[in-house]
Formats: sequence, C-alpha cells, structure tokens
Amino acid sequence: MQALKLLRRPFLPAIGAITAACCLLALLLALIDPFAIYPWGIRPKLKMNGDYSADATRFLAAAVAKTPSFDTILLGGSTSRPYTPQMMEEILPGTRSAFNFSYSSPSPADRTAILRQLLQFSHARRLILEADWSYVLPKAVQHPTPGFPMYLYDEVWWNDVRGMSREAFQLSRAALQGDALWLPSWSRSAEQVGYRKRYERMQSETSQTQFRSFIARNKVSINNPSELTCRAMDAISEDLVPFARAFSARGVEVDVVLPPYSWVLYYWTADVDPRGVTRPSMLNDVLQMRRCLVQALDDIPHVRIFSFDNIPGLASDWKNYFDPGHLYNSEANRYILRSIAQGQHVLSKRNIDADTAQLRSNVVRYEFTSNEKWIPGK
Repeated sequence: MQALKLLRRPFLPAIGAITAACCLLALLLALIDPFAIYPWGIRPKLKMNGDYSADATRFLAAAVAKTPSFDTILLGGSTSRPYTPQMMEEILPGTRSAFNFSYSSPSPADRTAILRQLLQFSHARRLILEADWSYVLPKAVQHPTPGFPMYLYDEVWWNDVRGMSREAFQLSRAALQGDALWLPSWSRSAEQVGYRKRYERMQSETSQTQFRSFIARNKVSINNPSELTCRAMDAISEDLVPFARAFSARGVEVDVVLPPYSWVLYYWTADVDPRGVTRPSMLNDVLQMRRCLVQALDDIPHVRIFSFDNIPGLASDWKNYFDPGHLYNSEANRYILRSIAQGQHVLSKRNIDADTAQLRSNVVRYEFTSNEKWIPGK
C-alpha cells in the first residue's frame, strides 16, 4: 500500500531531496557569510584598489563598514564614480585607505540602509556624502534603487535567502581561499569604457546642436520659481541631517559635496523627457535645496558643504561633461578633493545668498559653450 502511494506521488522524494539540498546550501552560505552580514563567518577581504563597478558596490555595504582599515568613505551616486581611492589617499590628509561607495541613482531607502551599516560598524574618520539634485524630491515618490539588495541589510532574517546565487557561491569560494571579495564582472573597466564612448558621442556636432536647441527653446522659462519648501525635502531633514549629526558626534569629518552639474542640465530638464527627468523649475528647485542644506547643516560641528558650480570655465563648458549631469574631467575631480582638504569652496550661511544669486545669473545668461577642458589655474 505504501509503495502504491509513492507511485501515485512520484515527485515527492525528488522535491524533498531538492528542498533539503537548498537548505544545506543556504546554511553553508550563511556560515561562510561572504557579504559579512552576520557576526560570524569568514571576514571577507576587499580589493583595496577600488576595482568595483557601480553594480558591485551596492552588495558591499556591510563588508566595507566592517573593514577597519577604511578611514575615508565616499557615498554618492553616479556623479561620484570618477573619484578613485588612489585620488583620495593621495590628496586628503590623514587618508591611508579609502573606498568609493557610489552607484547609480541611490534612493533615500538604500542610502539609509548603507549609512546605518557605516554608523554601526565603520571606523572611518572622514565621510564624504554627495548631495545630488534628487534631494529635491519627497521620499514618498522615490522608490528603492532597482537591483539594490535591501534584503542583505534589513531586519527580516528570512529575506537573506534571496542572496543565494551562483555569484554568492563564487564569492564564498573566494572567501574560503583567502581571496578578495571580487568577481570579474565587477570590474570598473567596462564602466570606464562606457564613459569614454558616451563622452565621444556627446561631444559630436549632432549632440551639441541638440543641446543648443534645448537652451534656445527653454530660455524664457529657465528662471521658473520653485514651489518647494525645506519641509517638503524630507530626505534632508529625516535622513541626511540625523546621520550627519550622529557621525559628527563621533568626531567624524562629514563633507557634503554638491556635484557641479553642467549648466546645460537646467535647460535640458525643462523639456519633456520620457525617462521622467522633466522639471521646468530645476534651477530654482536646486537653489532652494542648497539653501535648505545650509540652513540644516551649517551649525553642526565637523560638517561642511562644498559647492563648485560657479568656478569660471567648469560648469559652463561642455568639454568637461559626458552628459548634462556628469563631470568628465579628472583634473576637476582632483581639484574638488584638494578643495575639501584645504577647506575651500565651502558653502555656508555667510555666502549662500551671494552664491545663489551668482549661479542663477550664470545659468539664466548662459549660452552653449564648448571650448576646452577646464584645468586648475589656467
């Protein structure tokens, strides 16, 4: 009779065996813990040369936070990708080991998950936080970044099983062998090639003609007033400010960097964009965001805000960008780091009014320019 039941349900033993195997693999992965999300496991080693793509870094928050040698950590979006650990170690005083934890389109939810890891475990003495234009958006309309592994950082332990993948087992093998937590597909090389190709395409006469048309078409509306209030920008008040205060209380230097967008951006976003980056009041929204940042952060010890938009020949010249939002000039990146080191181009309550008026005037009067790459002191 028992044999007859088994014949009627021939797949039950196979299903049971597969389930048991999956449970054993999940247990093995949890014991090795390649992403360093548990108190046990083999503490993974990270590549110290920064050879991690934007897609790779999002898996490394716990591992980065628990690596005690990192004394400087940069957290930002795609506009922060060009800052290499080598640059930071060379330029920033007291920096011996840096990590660039930047990836495309970070949202408030995943930024918060990363900052919680850093606040709980990191020994870094300097934290560079990029404050991009997305801070003008209410948190309610910002969804977690697609592909961000929130399951690795939340409090729901059974979500961790979603980390089971071929790549996770490859990383586990690397951890057992004492190798760095790294995969060939995580290399920055393909990312860098993509940036170069995009730069060449955007510097073509066809692209430049298109951007000239954006400026001509939207000249009349570029100074549209902002309707935003500081309260509406809740990612500043509810996320950025509390974390800045918490790190400051530990004596961490917190450098908030406003990425210098091409002035073309403010005209480009005035057009209807199928990707959803349409904001006719972008200029004054961003200016209001900067004012709110200064109002909220300026009095916190160890916290500084840096702005580079009004440097002559930088944001005004298209030769410095591979698209309206992304600087492509390593000399400018080095200059920004030197300015952080020397305390230059700091935005504060003393100069926010003058800086705002200058940037608004620069953008409103702007005519498309593509002459030469900006070099410090030239």
